[in-house]
Amino acid sequence: MMEPSDTTPPQQAPKKASRMRIILMLLLGGPILAVGGCALFLANMNRSSTEAIGAVGAIGFIAGVLAFIVGIVWGLIRFVNARFNRYEQTK
Repeated sequence: MMEPSDTTPPQQAPKKASRMRIILMLLLGGPILAVGGCALFLANMNRSSTEAIGAVGAIGFIAGVLAFIVGIVWGLIRFVNARFNRYEQTK
């Protein structure tokens, strides 16, 4: 007997995340990372033996704040660009 042929199509490359999804991840994940980093830094502030953990918390806080700011700026640029394109189409 002959084996049935496999007729499934080849797998496609995964789709890239949309820009809006990336902006939302920055806007939601940035503050979460900042709060976690701040809590880690403050929890280890009085302990002199774990300075490295406090530094990691401070870096996490700064990275979270920067991610949030990048998300806001990117979202504003995207909004203004969409409004400008809509204005240009009505001319």
